[in-house]
Amino acid sequence: MRRALTRLGRSRRGGAAAEMALIAPVLGSLLFVGMDLALAFWQKLQLEQAAQRGVELAVAPGTTTTNGDYSYLSTEVQTAYGKPVKSVTVTNWLECNGVRQASWSSFCPAGQTFARYVSVQVQADYVPWYSFGGVMKGTGSNGAYVLTGDAAVRLQ
Repeated sequence: MRRALTRLGRSRRGGAAAEMALIAPVLGSLLFVGMDLALAFWQKLQLEQAAQRGVELAVAPGTTTTNGDYSYLSTEVQTAYGKPVKSVTVTNWLECNGVRQASWSSFCPAGQTFARYVSVQVQADYVPWYSFGGVMKGTGSNGAYVLTGDAAVRLQ
């Protein structure tokens, strides 16, 4: 018996299998974390594209408004994203010499440079596929992370 244990202790057979059994769970976890991060990044890119589609509509011929009401962009952004969104915020403002003004419809004093802008911000929840016992759980209501996409354009 002692001889068999000594021979077993010196044997190198099966060492690679034992090492693989120890490292496989770590490698598998890294693979799943990488997949989750890639999916979150992909969703963020989709949000960015939806916001950009909204500002593209703001500058499309025949879609400008005189009263500064760009609320119709919200529907376009939601349609472009194609999934439920948490919020869509459309903001427009006037700048006189680089200073943001309180009213979109006001005018800058003579001699000052002016610019009118529209920005769109869209937010959506991303729930990780693998939470690893709560380690990857977000701070949102259902363990979600809030991802944001935004775009802005100068109109004038």
